[in-house]
Amino acid sequence: MEDCISLRGDAIIERRKKDGTVIDREEIKNTIINAGKERVAKLIGILETGIAGFTHIAIGESASGDSVNVTDTELVSEAKRESATRNYEASYKATFEKTFTFDTAESYSIKEAGLFDGATPTGSTMLDRFLFSEKAVDSDTDLYVKITITVS
Repeated sequence: MEDCISLRGDAIIERRKKDGTVIDREEIKNTIINAGKERVAKLIGILETGIAGFTHIAIGESASGDSVNVTDTELVSEAKRESATRNYEASYKATFEKTFTFDTAESYSIKEAGLFDGATPTGSTMLDRFLFSEKAVDSDTDLYVKITITVS
């Protein structure tokens, strides 16, 4: 008998009014990136001292005709990156959540997101990346992102 470990990513994206009312909701299967798989293997084996877990969600505007590839290492056009609330759920699931808010001078058409191990693009490793339908956000509209990574 052979045991196998696999990772599956799922995401929920919600555009919300400031009062919390959901404007629209999208559920997406996301792609675990090769660099993320490598990082997970190193975390399991503690093969590097000081290696970080995944802590930040980034969102971006992507590009026309963009697609996700397992060799991606960053978002195409990152708009914001913030620390996520991390939890363990039953059934081998880790969740990462963040509600992004925007200042009066900020307005984006968000179409991509990913989970990273650092607060800055330089030197960070991406675990997963996914694309979704365009979400127009501004000071009146928040963007909630929940990423679930299931180990099976």
